[in-house]
Amino acid sequence: MRRTTECTGCGLVLPVEAGAPAIPMNASPECAAVYAEVSGFEFQHPVMLRYHQLSVDAYGAQHAGRPTTPIRLGYALAGLWLALEHGFSGDEVRVIHHSMGHAEAWWPDFEPPAGRARITVHDVAEQGVRIGSSTGHATATRAWAADVWGVWTAERPQVGVEVEALLRRIFVCDGRQPLRGTVGPAGAVYRLVGLLD
Repeated sequence: MRRTTECTGCGLVLPVEAGAPAIPMNASPECAAVYAEVSGFEFQHPVMLRYHQLSVDAYGAQHAGRPTTPIRLGYALAGLWLALEHGFSGDEVRVIHHSMGHAEAWWPDFEPPAGRARITVHDVAEQGVRIGSSTGHATATRAWAADVWGVWTAERPQVGVEVEALLRRIFVCDGRQPLRGTVGPAGAVYRLVGLLD
């Protein structure tokens, strides 16, 4: 019988793979290998790149806890909050992430929830890359992100408020006027500032 391993972040049980990559996150190498498979599918099909940021953030938020870094978790939660609560696109979230800078001592310490989402990266792989379905991938990715965010908000009802406070401290400065008329991904920061004002 083949040995299995359980991912400490999401609970996914998979057969042990000798060459699976270790990553600096609260994830088993086997789970990380499935995530790499999903990411590879997104990069091979340009239309799937619109879901890549959602995948990155769902995976980061689902694998909270050491050795996942505070910046990775802060970015992931901010991305989920922006996408799921406020309709920001993946490109817009990516622009905001690039503008967030490095984690500071004052960033909130997001305590991971005890519960786990039902959906994992494995479900996304099974419904997308493993059957060659871009529609299945898109549907599964959205469901995965919503499930992960749902666990966070159910157990940590203030997480949205904490994310908003983090973004407000980074982006809202007294006296700064947002650039008017900027649209698309380049205007994401200004859209965010308008949301936070």
